[in-house]
Amino acid sequence: MTREMLAQYLPAELVEFALKFVIPEEMLTQDTDLVILLLNSKSLNTVEEKQNWFNLYPVMNEEQIEKLREILTREKQKLQEIEEKYRKKHEEITKKYEEANEKRAQQQIKIKEAEAVTQQQEAEDADALLDLI
Repeated sequence: MTREMLAQYLPAELVEFALKFVIPEEMLTQDTDLVILLLNSKSLNTVEEKQNWFNLYPVMNEEQIEKLREILTREKQKLQEIEEKYRKKHEEITKKYEEANEKRAQQQIKIKEAEAVTQQQEAEDADALLDLI
């Protein structure tokens, strides 16, 4: 299969990866979404596993093809849910970290202000003592 043909049906980011496979032309033209699901599948993590499904496609009946599509679609949805969960968790942690940094910065400002007041008071006390001498 040529790069140009793959580029007609697949997203640009998948074309180079798809060149590693022998994809039935019928599958590419009629079940492009299934090809994309197979290429993006995380559970089919080796080239051989993905190629096996491409090889099986011509002998699969409609029910089997739909079942495979359902399984891969469910996998994609579950992975998106997990990614969303971790994205939210990451945002929570980042927010808490930023809040803690802001609180610490405010505390440092208060400490410096208190030190400045103390230094001013000590300077005034020293001047008062010198005036007494």
